[in-house]
Amino acid sequence: MKIDDKYIVNSLPFNLEVVKAFDFELEPTFLLEKDAIGNYYLSYLIDSNEVIEQRAILPVSFERLNKILKKEINLSEAFNNPENKSIYIYDIYHENGKVENSYLLPKSILNSLDLIPIDYDFEYFNEKEVSLDEKEIVIYSNTKRKIIIDFYLKSQNLINSIKPYAFNKVFIPFVDIIKSLLEIDNRQVDRFVSYSNLRQSSLGITIEIDDPNDLFIEKEINASELMMRLLNADEKEDFERITTKTKKSTYIKYYSKIINTIIENDAQLFTAYASPFDTKVYKSIIDKDKAIKVKKIIDEAFDVIEDIEIVTGIFLEIDLASKFPIFKIQNFDDESTLKGKIELSIIDKVKSDYINIGKEKYKFTIKTIYHPETSVKPEEIERFLIDYESMDNAR
Repeated sequence: MKIDDKYIVNSLPFNLEVVKAFDFELEPTFLLEKDAIGNYYLSYLIDSNEVIEQRAILPVSFERLNKILKKEINLSEAFNNPENKSIYIYDIYHENGKVENSYLLPKSILNSLDLIPIDYDFEYFNEKEVSLDEKEIVIYSNTKRKIIIDFYLKSQNLINSIKPYAFNKVFIPFVDIIKSLLEIDNRQVDRFVSYSNLRQSSLGITIEIDDPNDLFIEKEINASELMMRLLNADEKEDFERITTKTKKSTYIKYYSKIINTIIENDAQLFTAYASPFDTKVYKSIIDKDKAIKVKKIIDEAFDVIEDIEIVTGIFLEIDLASKFPIFKIQNFDDESTLKGKIELSIIDKVKSDYINIGKEKYKFTIKTIYHPETSVKPEEIERFLIDYESMDNAR
């Protein structure tokens, strides 16, 4: 099949190995393949000659794959309606397995290509559903010498495509929990955290954590194990034991967002953790029932979460004439804008200082009071400027 050159991509973003051949007579027509960290792909032979074969590659979630294997979705429909809105095509040499050309085709043109006959069928007798390969994640963690955290979100409204709520209300807070437990900010996160894969339909994400300057990554292991204890906590005492081991409890507010998302969307969050110095995979499953129980504990035990942080930036605004003096600053640490009230104890200092609005760099001490969302009220965040210090050496 001739593919328009405008769909050419530089290379395939994965290396695959065959897991199972569903249709293999003269040639491997229909295969199940996986990448190095266990993500699944369906591979279908479109065309072949003496030199090159052309294959269509479809990334699939666990849930989607099981539906295809159970014949709830036929293969033609699966390839014409990919979960991530696109499929890969590659031309590969028979002799050495080298890829000659690779393409990324959007969903909008797939129906017109008729890649797979509508009546194509295959044999599959294994009724066991595809699940996380624990041995594989341990081997990967040991090989890479990195902590591996693999999780995915399962929900009815995630079957066909990834939803914005899933990314913003699950993935981002999940990373924020890791940052909070590691006590790092956005400037440092790239040094510790990387993302191996994003499984488009189920929001499956693999996070790798390590510190190149720490051979035994003890700090990272402790933080990751504490995170797994947080995900498995379902009694008030469990949360109390966790919070006594940390300087701050701001990760609770991020966890609260995840819990609320699971409840609102009747979802399930599956998490697996592997360490390069262990042979066991530690897992967590949070469904709606558990999330409701955890939410009740958080509402009762963490009605207020207080955090004090030091940030660097510049003043954007100071208003001392209002009933409650206010401030607005540009936070250089994560390029955000913070605003709130000025603590009364430093009002005289602000009045007497010559503050260079918008130009001079300062170190700010910000107290944040966070009221998590409850069943009767939305979340609320209050910020107070309790101190600041000029970083201009000339002063």
